[in-house]
Formats: sequence, structure tokens, C-alpha cells
Amino acid sequence: MKNIIRGLTLVSLILLAAGMAGAAQSPDRWERLGQREVDFRNDHDQIDVGRSEGRYRQIEVRVKNAPIEVYDMVVTFGNGETFKPKLRHKFSEGSGSRIIDLPGERRTIKRIDFNYKSINRREGKGTVEVRGR
Repeated sequence: MKNIIRGLTLVSLILLAAGMAGAAQSPDRWERLGQREVDFRNDHDQIDVGRSEGRYRQIEVRVKNAPIEVYDMVVTFGNGETFKPKLRHKFSEGSGSRIIDLPGERRTIKRIDFNYKSINRREGKGTVEVRGR
């Protein structure tokens, strides 16, 4: 009886691991590419993504903790090409950008540069997060 229970437990664990591996490789799952804390003056930051992180066809900007104004954003791909989406926008806390389609097929992202600042000192520092899928 114990051998049957052990066998069923082993089979269950194998099926669970296979399901999790399939979900982790899902092309429709958003992955966090990086985030930066924003202060109250104009600031420039860079998120290094790197080749090992995967290939993406879309990105999205999310804002947490305080409102933030994003002035400019440049995506640099693994092959050195750049893409500059039109993103100048004042984001309220907890909001996000539209989904930004990257040009071409799925591509590796080397880094993302952006210029931004916190809008309201009373609400504290905000955080900009970039996600990709």
C-alpha cells in the first residue's frame, strides 16, 4: 500500500512540475524586466535587461507608490537597434501605460532608458516598473 501511495505521489509531483514548466515558458505571461525608484527632480535611468532574459514582442510601464511623469523612453535591442515609443505621460499611482508593441518579431532587449520625475512631493517617491511578454 505504501508503494502505491509513493508511486502516486511521484507521478503527481512530475505532472505538477511539467505544468509549472509549461506555464513559465508561456509567451503570454508578463515578466518584470526591472524597476527604478523615482525622485522629485528630472531623472534618467536605465534598466539593463540582457540577452538571457528572453525575447519579447510587447512591453508595458507600470507606476507604483506615487504619481510619475515619464518624458521619454528608448528601448535598445540585443542587436543594437533602438525603438522610441511615444510615451510622454503623467501616470497616476497604480496606473500603467498602454501595451506597447515592439517592431518586428520577438526580440531580445538589451536595456531600457527613460526620463521621468515624481509629480507630488506629498505622496512620496514613486516606482516605475517595466514588464515584457
